Amino acid sequence: MKILIVDDDRSTRMLMRAFLTRSHSEVVEAGDGRQALEVFEHEQPDMVIMDVTMPVMSGYEAAAVIKQRSVGRFVPIIFLTSLSDDESLAKCVESGGDDFLSKPFNGVLLQAKISAMMRIRGLYQQLEMYRLRTEEELILARHAFHTVTHRVEDDIPGLQHWTCSAGHLSGDLILYDKAPSGRIFGMLGDFTGHGFSAAIGALPVSDIFFAMVRKDWKLPDIIAEINRKLHEILPTGHFCAACFVTVDPDKSSVKIWNGGLPEALLIDDQRHVVERFPSRNFALGVVASSQLDIELMTVKGVNSGSLLVYSDGLCDAVSPAGEMFGSERLEITIQGSRGRPLFSFVQKTLQAYIGESEIPDDISLLEIPVA
Repeated sequence: MKILIVDDDRSTRMLMRAFLTRSHSEVVEAGDGRQALEVFEHEQPDMVIMDVTMPVMSGYEAAAVIKQRSVGRFVPIIFLTSLSDDESLAKCVESGGDDFLSKPFNGVLLQAKISAMMRIRGLYQQLEMYRLRTEEELILARHAFHTVTHRVEDDIPGLQHWTCSAGHLSGDLILYDKAPSGRIFGMLGDFTGHGFSAAIGALPVSDIFFAMVRKDWKLPDIIAEINRKLHEILPTGHFCAACFVTVDPDKSSVKIWNGGLPEALLIDDQRHVVERFPSRNFALGVVASSQLDIELMTVKGVNSGSLLVYSDGLCDAVSPAGEMFGSERLEITIQGSRGRPLFSFVQKTLQAYIGESEIPDDISLLEIPVA
């Protein structure tokens, strides 16, 4: 262990050097705060023992700079001081000190404080290693999540989507694709919770969705198979609220199944809500597919407009004042988008409303054109 001793009194530095070298520590010295910064940069010590009152630069000032320069690693600073009033000792901590010791120093007490600081340093290093490993795993998980859920070969004109995660990984899932028949399929799912535990269900759901859509299976069959898989793998209490959509441009029809999500909205070109599709079913994974009602809500003769599907995190989002965005404000926003792009107007309005507030739940928004 390398320790930097900072004191303008040479005899104090000599005594401390003699004491510390007996415990097999490597010692480097500085005579004032400014010199301490130079030695710190060059030697990169593991710990600093520093006097408070020194010429050129005080221990308080030097400690603050050392803490700024040691971001990413824990370098304990023990102040060695003859001051004993509460205000001075409190300033030791405020300036970045981790402990203090009165002059003249007691060797047994100093060794005990050094040992305590090194234990804390060891814990800090373990936490830093854990953080780095977690970041690597998150990068891999995000890459895998994106690869598995984004498999559309050709963009669908007018289809737009956005997800804002409340955790490291989103528990919301947006899938869409075009079948060989020309039908457009879309799904917005909201798994219980958020983060790893929620995102893990996205992998089997994505596999089933894309495989069955590209074989032109009917929507009820896709829903039944996804529910069967989630009912099989998800533990009790975990499920996926979901809304499935299929748009058939040739027949000017829209079919929707909603299990546990807020009502989907069919919006015309004048930004009027012309049809609502509330949840009428269990969320996916709650019951076996044989018990699941897979009757679709159907609207025919739809030649223009958009279908807006969103997770409950959108209405639950709060402003800095703590007020929820709410479904009423969403519809006012939709009406206010007349003459402007619907999706971007809703998204930007919501983001401006949230500001710097933390979101309590994942937010997802999906617009599917029905023209």
